[in-house]
Order: sequence, then C-alpha cells, then structure tokens
Amino acid sequence: MLNSFQAEFLFNAFVFICVLSFILYAPRIRYYIAGLKRPKHFSNPQKNNLAVIVPAKNEKGLRVLLDSLAAQTYDKDFYDTYVVVGDQDDPNIELCKKYKNTFTKVIENQTCKGEALDGILTDLLQGGKKDYAAFVIVDADNIVDANFVMEMNNALVLDKQIILGKRCVKNYLYGKKYRSWAVNCNALTYTFLDKMGNCFRSERNMSNTICGTGLMVRRDLVQEMGGWPYRSMTEDFELTVNALLNNWTSYYYEYAVTYTEEGISLRSCNARRRRWLMGYAQVGTKYGKEVSKKFWNYVRDFFNGSKNSVEQDPKRAELVSGNFWGCFDYLFSFVPLYIYFSGTAVCALAFLADAAYKFFALQMIDWFSIHSAIKIVLVLYGTLFFYTAIAFYEDRAMYTIGIGEKIFALFVNPFYIAQYAQFYIDSYYLLLTKKKAKQSWIQVERMES
Repeated sequence: MLNSFQAEFLFNAFVFICVLSFILYAPRIRYYIAGLKRPKHFSNPQKNNLAVIVPAKNEKGLRVLLDSLAAQTYDKDFYDTYVVVGDQDDPNIELCKKYKNTFTKVIENQTCKGEALDGILTDLLQGGKKDYAAFVIVDADNIVDANFVMEMNNALVLDKQIILGKRCVKNYLYGKKYRSWAVNCNALTYTFLDKMGNCFRSERNMSNTICGTGLMVRRDLVQEMGGWPYRSMTEDFELTVNALLNNWTSYYYEYAVTYTEEGISLRSCNARRRRWLMGYAQVGTKYGKEVSKKFWNYVRDFFNGSKNSVEQDPKRAELVSGNFWGCFDYLFSFVPLYIYFSGTAVCALAFLADAAYKFFALQMIDWFSIHSAIKIVLVLYGTLFFYTAIAFYEDRAMYTIGIGEKIFALFVNPFYIAQYAQFYIDSYYLLLTKKKAKQSWIQVERMES
C-alpha cells in the first residue's frame, strides 16, 4: 500500500521517465524530417540483365503477380522471372509456361524461404541463362508497379549492394471487402520502417532495415554470400544485421514500388507479427554480441586516432561513418522506447494495484492513485496516437482509404502497437526457455485472386 509520499514520488518518477525518454529519443525526429523530403529520382542509361525471383511454394494467387511482371515498361529481353516451387506437381509450373522469359525451379523439402532463395541463387551463380547484374526478390502474393523493374535498374547507378523498394498495400487496389482496421494498422508498419526510418538511413549511408520483398541484391554480394545462407524465421532481418557486420551498402529507393498483401483478419495479421518478433529475437540473440563488439571497436579506433587514417579517403570515411551510426542505430535506437514503455507500464500498474488493494481490503477509494493511473495510460495512448498521426501524414499518398477508416485506424492503432509488447515478451520467453517455435513454412490466408 502506498502512502501519500510514496504515491507522489511514484508519479514524479513517471514524469522523470517521460522527460528522460524524450531527451534520448529527440534525435530520432531527424528520421521523420528525412521522410518528408522529396526522394531523388535516378536514371540509368545502361540496360542491365536482371533476374526476378519469386518463392512460390503452394501459392494460389501467382497469376496476378505474373501479369504485373509481364506488363513491365522495362525491355522484356533484359529481365527473366524465376518461380521457385516445392514439387513437380505444383500447378504454377504450367502457369509459368504462358509467360515470356518465365521459368520454374523445383526445390523439394524446402522448409523456409531462405532455402528456396538459396537453391535458385546458387543455380544462377553457377551458370544461369544470362550474366545477371542483380537479383530482385518479390513475394508471390505481391503485385509490382509497371515501372518496378525499370526503377530497380535505375537504382543500380547508386552503386549500392542492396536496394529496397517501396512497399504499398495490395489490398488498397481492390474493394473495401479486402480491407479491415487490422489491414490499415498493419500497413503503417511499412511507413514506420521506411519513411520514418530508412529514408534517413539512406541519406546518411547507414545500413537500412531490410524487408524480404521488393528487394534487389547485386550479383557481387550474392557471390560473396555464396547464395542465400539465412534460415531464420525472418531471413530479411538476418540480412539486415549481416549488412551491418560486413559493411554492405544499402539504399531505400521508393520509386520501385511493390504492392504487398496484408491478411484481412486480425488473427492473420497477428500470426505475421508473431513471426516477425520471433525472428527478431532469434537474430538479435545470434548476432547481438557481434554488432556490439563492432560498435565498440569503432569507438576505440576513434579515440586511438584511427579516424585520421580514413579522412584522406572521403568515400572510405563516409562508409566508416555510416557503419558506425548504423551499429549505434541497431543497438540503441530502441533504448528510449524500452525505458518509456516499461517505466510507464510499471508506474501505471503500481497505481492500479494500490487503488485495488485499498478498495477491496480497506473499503476506501484512493482517487489520487486512480487519477494517476488514468493520466499515465492517457499519456501513453497519446504518444502512440501522435506517432500514428505522423505516419499517416508522412505517407499520405499510400493510404487511399476513406477518411472514416483513417480516423478509426488513428484511434485504434495505439492498441494495435501496444500488442507488440506481448509478442516481444513471448518471443524472448520461448528463446530463454529453449522452447522451439514452429519454423516450418506456414501457408497464410490469401485474398481471392
């Protein structure tokens, strides 16, 4: 039970947590400003050979993607499509024969996307139909913009090893029956990652947070990796961390647009979010020490005067600076959020527990504890509400939904974000207790083709 002094101290502690978190998080505002700038549009006079790779085990909606790839403005003789299936009886094998320069690769017993990518990339490196300059990865349930392949070729002038395209929402291309409040909330994830994150990272030559669709990897990098060595539940995030560790360069180029499909039901969205968080936990525990060691090596070198050795080479200095801040971003960008959310949760629960004890055990109502708990919850809700509002504004062209849907998502998304805390705790609990999460390739619900 809290006395008046303890209760007042606890509320002051909450205020201190808010102020400290804001001060630590304030530099992040630069990320949001970068997302407001008009992105640079590049042109490439050279037509490179590109391979579009589509992992498509048990996929039923592939035709829509193949139609969009067939309708590309890029010269058809300079890109091929490779669809990776799981067995010889897959009906997509016959479907692919109807499209120009579209081939299938059977990789049996594949249990994850990484195995499918590794199989086809290994083959193409050993001697594909052409000497491809880069490999473009697109999920089978996606649709690509008519200029998608052309823009990916344009992005090659950037001299970056990894190019991330913009992810829009496929559901928005169809009627309202393919949307839901869960779709609208989950769609914000791409804005959080790209417009409010990767835009700034690209601007500062930092390693980007990579998503596994609408992604291009240059040939020399695939050769360095020896194919696709990643087998975690989120092989794209594993690539993100390896890019940090190996100084691979990346860039977010939002003119190469992919429309990715969102599960309509909350259950489907939650299944995807659980997989994301489980993969994040797996990769974090696997590579966390290596990234931390690399970061502190940068710090040590700086204080030892090693910085002077790269100042004579501006390009090298730019790369070192980007890698340093990329490691810092990976290790510490979430620290203010951990402090804020965990601190406010503890304070709110303490006040609620105190009010409940006094009411049930002492038959008294402690209005200070009740009001304090309500204030803390409202401040937390308001923070997430404001964060959602920024995302809607930053990427307003993507959200082609009615004003009513936007307002509803604006109010409900704070609860949707808060649920990540449960998935985060569950993921690390499974890892710490050495309980294995199911990692097999799970088929999720699809929109009607």
